[in-house]
Amino acid sequence: MKFLAGLLTLLAAALSLPPLRALIEQSMVWHMLVQMPLLVAAGAVVAVAWPQLLGGRLARWNRYGLTGFMLAQCILAYWMIPAAIDRAVVLPSADVLKVATLWLAGVALRQSWVKSPLPVQLFFVGYGLPMMAWLGYYLATTDLRLCNAYSLESQLHTGRGLIALAVLLGLAWGATLWRPWRPNPTKSPSVGWADR
Repeated sequence: MKFLAGLLTLLAAALSLPPLRALIEQSMVWHMLVQMPLLVAAGAVVAVAWPQLLGGRLARWNRYGLTGFMLAQCILAYWMIPAAIDRAVVLPSADVLKVATLWLAGVALRQSWVKSPLPVQLFFVGYGLPMMAWLGYYLATTDLRLCNAYSLESQLHTGRGLIALAVLLGLAWGATLWRPWRPNPTKSPSVGWADR
């Protein structure tokens, strides 16, 4: 797991360095649908590999996962702003900030996920995924170039991809809810009723 965490982090960060940087400079799809999710995933895997990362005193500030979810939501919302994406393309300092904060968002999401009850998860999933889908719809349907660094065609493809990503993440979250409710095939229904 630690190897995977390091590999994902290096791969995501490498997209901000030459020669791979050309990919995120030329395509909004590579920037928003490849690098950004990779950074969040890398942070989440690091939190799995090193669960004590936010242990001790910091864990007390993340009761029920609320603080971590709010931090991650603010970071993700900021990097959905077209002007912020433009800055990350043209300013190395903004790109470093993007890499660090999105990675931190992944750590915070994972740490909060294991602490949060279902209503807290529902609140943040119900806010974050529709926001992503709405942005995707807007990018895919507007005639305006919202990011000066990218072409309108690249923006349209990114918008469709964001909608698909929001749907996939929603289905993945739903699958985690379905698992605990599946019946146990080793237990007979009659035994279950007799025990009541």
